[in-house]
Amino acid sequence: MIEAVVINPFYLNPERFPMRPVKSLRNSESIEEHDKNNHYVCDIPAMPMRVAMLAYSLRPRGGIVHAFRLSEALARKGVDVEMFSLRRRGSTEDQTRFFGNISVKTNIFEFTWSEDSSSRLRSMTEAFVSGLPRDFDIYHAQDCVCDTALQLLANEGSIKRPTVRTVHHVQGFQDPFIDRCEMDALMGPTEKITVSKYWKDELESKYGLDSNVVYNGIDAGKYLNSKSERGNFILFVGGMEARKGLEFAIEALEVLISHGLDMKLVAVARPGFLRTESREWFEHLIERCNLKGKVEIEELVAEQELIALYSSASAFVLPTRMEGWGLALMEAMAAGCPVVSTPVGGVPELISNGKNGILVPVGDVAGTANAIERIIKEPALREQLCEEARMTIGKFTWDAAASQTKKIYERILSGKPRC
Repeated sequence: MIEAVVINPFYLNPERFPMRPVKSLRNSESIEEHDKNNHYVCDIPAMPMRVAMLAYSLRPRGGIVHAFRLSEALARKGVDVEMFSLRRRGSTEDQTRFFGNISVKTNIFEFTWSEDSSSRLRSMTEAFVSGLPRDFDIYHAQDCVCDTALQLLANEGSIKRPTVRTVHHVQGFQDPFIDRCEMDALMGPTEKITVSKYWKDELESKYGLDSNVVYNGIDAGKYLNSKSERGNFILFVGGMEARKGLEFAIEALEVLISHGLDMKLVAVARPGFLRTESREWFEHLIERCNLKGKVEIEELVAEQELIALYSSASAFVLPTRMEGWGLALMEAMAAGCPVVSTPVGGVPELISNGKNGILVPVGDVAGTANAIERIIKEPALREQLCEEARMTIGKFTWDAAASQTKKIYERILSGKPRC
């Protein structure tokens, strides 16, 4: 099937979509006026748009998981998606593929690792700039590294504007070079998508930037849990960076044990992008809290093992200082694991305090411990939280996120402004 549509030729690859000028769209408009306004007819065959999805890592971080799942959902809707990411050159530690099996084509470029953040970011950016094909219809970045690379390519005319950026959150980095990279990329002429209304409002009020909200989704079926018995441990899933608040989870465990509860903490956590966090720092905290043997830190686990942990934990805790949305919270909720978190970022759009989870102020260790203790000791509360959580999770799917994202792509390709 071939459809003739009026379109701005700037947005399409002329080799894939040959265009011809039209005589008129309005009776009062001349051919010259149409040429001046760039109105053309494009015979678009029944072929999918091509999308390059970019993420800076192979690890199961929030933005990477988002890119991974969104790409698969877009592919189910007929979009030709390829994922592009990075790994450290010569590293035996890093994976050679994404953290899970993925059904779309993947491309991995290598960069040179450096302790110096400016050298590292330059190498990462250059890897994308030199490796990315130039013939995609849409380029979609998930972070400031990918965003910077796309803007460099657009500035030199190698790819068409606007590129797309999903802003998961805006983080003030202590490293001045990374902070400048984040701000420069954020303020660039890209089509912005945010993962919560909170961050849409933040971009508008603080930076004067418009954006579309596309919530994260979840494949809830894979987390379905029939277990009635729970293990005597609480679960944390997130990075070791200060933003995630792992130290508060450790200190809350100390309080729980002082109250006579025989509990452990399992933390699935590894250093963040800066790699300034160390396992040794947390081990020192564990020793200072007299929790040796009570805290288990796993830097990386397989997806099925993670699902088993969600399904067995007495409670999930994410005492985060700032969050874009909280994919790990969604995973725990889908697995029937009651959640305790903080009312920051997009979290309150997902969790209603006392209804489908419990929210405590950031840094309130006693409050976090009390919330976990209530979940363990009050079966009725636990059942209510889990039931409401399952109902909440049913509202968020990757197919819905893909449908919204695809509409944004189509609007960009049509040349229409945001409504």
